Amino acid sequence: MDLSYRGLHATPVARPMRRERLTLGLACSLNWGPLRRLIGTYRVQAPEIDLIVEDLDDQGLADRVEGRGVDLAVALHDAGVPGWRSAPLWSEPLMAYMAEGHPLAADNAVRPEQLRETHLLMAGNGSGDRALQQAIMRALGGPPNFLHYAVQRDNLLDLVSLGFGVTLAGGSAMGAFYPGVCARPLESDAGWLSYCGFWAADNEGPALRRFLELRDA
Repeated sequence: MDLSYRGLHATPVARPMRRERLTLGLACSLNWGPLRRLIGTYRVQAPEIDLIVEDLDDQGLADRVEGRGVDLAVALHDAGVPGWRSAPLWSEPLMAYMAEGHPLAADNAVRPEQLRETHLLMAGNGSGDRALQQAIMRALGGPPNFLHYAVQRDNLLDLVSLGFGVTLAGGSAMGAFYPGVCARPLESDAGWLSYCGFWAADNEGPALRRFLELRDA
């Protein structure tokens, strides 16, 4: 019996192609705003790319961008580091959030000097929101009394609703419903938050370029 394999040809097995991935690090809210629309559009127009989203704060921003742990970080303008590439994304008003019935809720807007005289609740331990603190100090014309709680932004607004105090955040926070919380605009020409996209100078990935192109679409 001839057991030779002459004349037989193995059929190559196609290996699945590795999918492209884009990792976004967000130091902002997705409750409302241009970034929410941009992410939704990207997922529709680039279904072949795995879009990964993770929370990020100022403390982890440098390591994650430089080490390419995230392809694009979305954060306040002041959080940028020299040498990074950046692109402006959007601006939103800085708003004061307080419990319904709070004395500051009686007026249509809040004056900066009123907020410099009260405790301003902030989320985290103070090391992860330095850019936000700088924006608040500019808007108020001086440093207020920051009071940090080791909670996330959503839990901080729950504390606001319970009467723990007042906090300042971007208008995008109004995209979610927080029972017992009301918002008032800030009477300040500097009362705006400007967000940018940041990425490492050597990051030229096509998935990143495609995301940035949609920004101007």
